[in-house]
Amino acid sequence: MWYISTRGTAPRVDFEGALCSGYAPDGGLYIPEELPQLDRETLGRWSSLSYPSLVKELCSLFIGPELIPREDLNGLIDRAFSRFRSRDVVHLQKLKHGLSVLELWHGVTYAFKDLSLSCTAQFLQYFLEKRGKHVTIVVGTSGDTGSAAIESVQGAKNVDIIVLLPKGRCSKIQELQMTTVLKENVHVFAVEGNSDELDEPIKAMFADAAFVQEHNLMSLNSINWSRVLVQMAHHFFAYFQCSPSLDTHPLSPVEVVVPSGAGGNLAAGYLAQKMGLPIRLVAAVNHNDIIHRTIKHGDFSLSQAVQPTLASAMDIQVPYNMERIFWLLSGSNSQVTRALMEQFERTQGVHLPKELHSKLSEAVTSVSVSDEAITRAMGRCWDENQYLLCPHSAVAVSYHYQQMDGLQPRKKKQRPRCGHTQKTARKDATCNLTRSLRHWHLDLRHPTSGTRREYISIF
Repeated sequence: MWYISTRGTAPRVDFEGALCSGYAPDGGLYIPEELPQLDRETLGRWSSLSYPSLVKELCSLFIGPELIPREDLNGLIDRAFSRFRSRDVVHLQKLKHGLSVLELWHGVTYAFKDLSLSCTAQFLQYFLEKRGKHVTIVVGTSGDTGSAAIESVQGAKNVDIIVLLPKGRCSKIQELQMTTVLKENVHVFAVEGNSDELDEPIKAMFADAAFVQEHNLMSLNSINWSRVLVQMAHHFFAYFQCSPSLDTHPLSPVEVVVPSGAGGNLAAGYLAQKMGLPIRLVAAVNHNDIIHRTIKHGDFSLSQAVQPTLASAMDIQVPYNMERIFWLLSGSNSQVTRALMEQFERTQGVHLPKELHSKLSEAVTSVSVSDEAITRAMGRCWDENQYLLCPHSAVAVSYHYQQMDGLQPRKKKQRPRCGHTQKTARKDATCNLTRSLRHWHLDLRHPTSGTRREYISIF
């Protein structure tokens, strides 16, 4: 399996090359040169697999045995999930009115990014030990990526990690998860500005190929292909758990609602769709709605400023994984993708060509959710199910309630719908919960915040 840049002028690389990098040298993102197509027999065989087994099957399609033999690959994935609190790793919770919630938060930091980062870190360690190399990882975070990335590599002898976080824009618990890890290989910096602004110098740094090579730099943000690869398993698992039957022809679709920031999980879902998984994707965003505007109107442009919301880890204006989606929708046309992205980078906005926008709106629908709708969804979900959502998950569930309330009474039956949950409340709840959940008491203290020192440098 070879990987090429979405912008078409960088040399192709194998999985190791895509993993141990940031942006491609031409500024694009790595993506498989060809996508495997899954037939009904394969989907049927996969339908009974556990989540870890699904990850193994998917990864074996994209990581050749000459790089990681299958037995070694299985062992790395088992090791990655060994610290998860749930033996199943991922759990599907079925709620009322056709809503299913895919719980992706059973990892160490309670963020869904524990899933992809734990595997990616194991793949990275495998190659570093094999080659006798050291790398420096550079990560920009809006909250959850930083803590999950730190957790995945803290204490590793052949890795240093530098995390840039936006000062005052992460939740306190997220910040503590980063600043109280006092390992010699962990370096955390608070930066003035928002997460998109701190991404700009990171991208400029990765554009300097000589500097990147000299210092062995790489990224664990979702520009890294390995992150997207593992996240594809979320969508396959959701489909198999929610689909009423695999005996129908054609296969019945399942609607998958994805809380979206930088778009890595959304890109993973679209890749799964392209491989033959019959899912209908909904991108659910907060007030920072560039993905929604792009899907609805073809308007891929920045707003005046990032707006702080209750779903703070999704407070993002530059969803860089849309580049992968544009490339796929354009029929692997690197010239079109490069022109779009270079204009966006120059002018901070571009209107999609009519044909590309039409394909995008057919492949993905979207919704933008206000803070008020987030708190209403949290309260309603608790009242109806005694099930507690975090604000990020509530962005997706709010879409479900909008659809439910818009149906006529005689038409309440609908296709199965699955929303991805990003975190638990103990990771990222807010004072608005007291209004939504009047009699519910939450202990939101970080488990070690009173006993561990913080260390952070401020730019």
